Amino acid sequence: MNWAQHDLRWFLAQARPSKLRTMREFAEQEIIIPSGPFAGRRFRVARQPYTALWFQEIDSGRWSRCVATGPTQSGKTLSCFVIPLLYHLFEMGETVICGLPDMDMAGDKWREDLLPVIERSRYRDLMPSHGGGSRGGRVESFQFTNGATLKFMSGGGSDKSRAGFTSRVVVITETDGMDRPGSSSRESDKVTQLEARTRAFGSSKRIYMECTVSTEAGRIWQEYLHGTKSRIVLPCPVCRAWIAPEREHLTGWQGADSLLAARATAAFACPSCGDVWSSDQRTLANSEGRLLHEGQSIDEQGNVVGQPPDTDTFAFRWSAVNNLFLSAGDLGGDEWRASRSPDEENAEREMRQFVWTLPILPQKWEQTALEVAEITARITALPRGQVPAGVKWLTAAVDIGKYLLHWVVVSWGENATGHVVDYGRIEVASDDLGVEQAIFVALKQFRDQVAQGWTLSGGVATPKIPDMVWIDAGYMTEVVYAFCRQEGKRYRPAIGRGAAQQHRQWYNRPTQTGSIVRLIGEGFHINWLPAEKLFLAEVDADHWKTWVHLRLNTPVGQPGAMSLYQAVPHEHLSLAKHLTAERKTEEFVAGKGVVTKWERVRRQNHWFDALYNACAAGYLCGARLVTESIRPPKRRPAASEYQAACRADGSPWIDTQRWRQSEKQRLGR
Repeated sequence: MNWAQHDLRWFLAQARPSKLRTMREFAEQEIIIPSGPFAGRRFRVARQPYTALWFQEIDSGRWSRCVATGPTQSGKTLSCFVIPLLYHLFEMGETVICGLPDMDMAGDKWREDLLPVIERSRYRDLMPSHGGGSRGGRVESFQFTNGATLKFMSGGGSDKSRAGFTSRVVVITETDGMDRPGSSSRESDKVTQLEARTRAFGSSKRIYMECTVSTEAGRIWQEYLHGTKSRIVLPCPVCRAWIAPEREHLTGWQGADSLLAARATAAFACPSCGDVWSSDQRTLANSEGRLLHEGQSIDEQGNVVGQPPDTDTFAFRWSAVNNLFLSAGDLGGDEWRASRSPDEENAEREMRQFVWTLPILPQKWEQTALEVAEITARITALPRGQVPAGVKWLTAAVDIGKYLLHWVVVSWGENATGHVVDYGRIEVASDDLGVEQAIFVALKQFRDQVAQGWTLSGGVATPKIPDMVWIDAGYMTEVVYAFCRQEGKRYRPAIGRGAAQQHRQWYNRPTQTGSIVRLIGEGFHINWLPAEKLFLAEVDADHWKTWVHLRLNTPVGQPGAMSLYQAVPHEHLSLAKHLTAERKTEEFVAGKGVVTKWERVRRQNHWFDALYNACAAGYLCGARLVTESIRPPKRRPAASEYQAACRADGSPWIDTQRWRQSEKQRLGR
């Protein structure tokens, strides 16, 4: 069936509306639920009454764009993604574009969400017997035997992948994961580019979007705010007021002494009369729920009054009170557990995002946003190169480049109070000596500077030599390893790993083959590399960059603050630009949810990298904001391995006898 036939079929269908079922009728007559507590049973809107309101607005024909967001595990994918897509494929018999963040997800969506529903319906006979995806291969498009085509398009790849295909219908899942411009075109984001495939159909186009809400700036939340901003109102079974209970109206769990008690006492209360609802009353209220668009209300006679916003986008949100798959007790238990979670901040994010359909609030790390002027104002009276009196440790770190080494030296006092004693650059003569040899020579030059030490204030004659020097081994790794082996225990290679550096692997475990974890610190661990005969620090770059910015946000003179040596402010301008060359951001990643990472806003960030390594080294020496100890590794390596490491390296933090004693105490021997 060609495009002209498709267009003719659709217009004929519009001319014979009695021949077509509504989407709700299609759902209840054709869809059999493939999994979950209702597996094998037909779809019914009565199980989740919000779905009746969703299909009611779609079937009204008033909206060319329909956007939905709701709690996870509430039937959102089936109701707002699978059913609209299958309705247009099989009831309307027209081609559908399925938009998703990447083509790897296309296979998952097909096999896990779409295919199980099709196989349980009478439309399984329309499945293609040959072609792409028919036998489990790569999923890009399907042409069903009724002539309709399902075309998957991603938010990745070139913009040309979206430019050559036209359809009246686009169904988008994981919408926030697509809200980024293409690498070859900055004209619009991927969602808008997919919508452009429907331009030939004018107001008869149909766009569907669904996604769990992420941030206030996320696409699905912005679509909600700029669409009809529709909400469900429920009649209170007690006072009959029309109300929309939210998170603050879930009561009873707050004073519970245990999780079971929270589940037993949690219930929704009417915001108007304050009466607590039973489970049956909550179900009854939802079954009688009404939909109100922005600007509308319900009068005393129960009539909806007011005009909806002047928009073509039906934007629909439901919340935990409307999710009848979970009881009020289940929700109360989740709230009780989240309020007592060790990671309370992350637990709060999850409750807002996945349960209450609210965007994530700005996080504490947003306090790390710095301006250049703020950094250059953190100057003390100490001159350059002078170490404050009474410091406990001095650490240094080096970031390596092809033509420059950037280095920084930091002193540490009580409560991890840091002071940038000195920093600078060393030229790398790569064009004259070759990169490897030139870097080795530049590192030796810095070694000579370290050996001279830095002057202590207060008239102390003996210079202070850094206790540790960490060298970034992400570039020219073998050269750094060779230098550290040659120079001994003071020098350590370090590799930073974080979301910005790792596309598929996050900082979560040792990554060096054959390495032995010898020490676990805050956002880093120390590995012994037997083949290289040295220790490697693997550092969570995102964690320590955040830590640096927090120190630079702490008022000078307070515990944990970081200051700079005395100089005219513009002399620290280059350093300040490096330290503000990255911003921590939130991004919705399909399959992971909202993640945070540091992104470059300027290319020159080398002193920033050096400073966070110097800070991590300071922690290893003993600099702490609060009193704590470094956790030993879970695995108990053989004592012979420790002894061999000590003989080979002479590291100050490897003490075999002390380790044996601590192990005996831990095991109660």
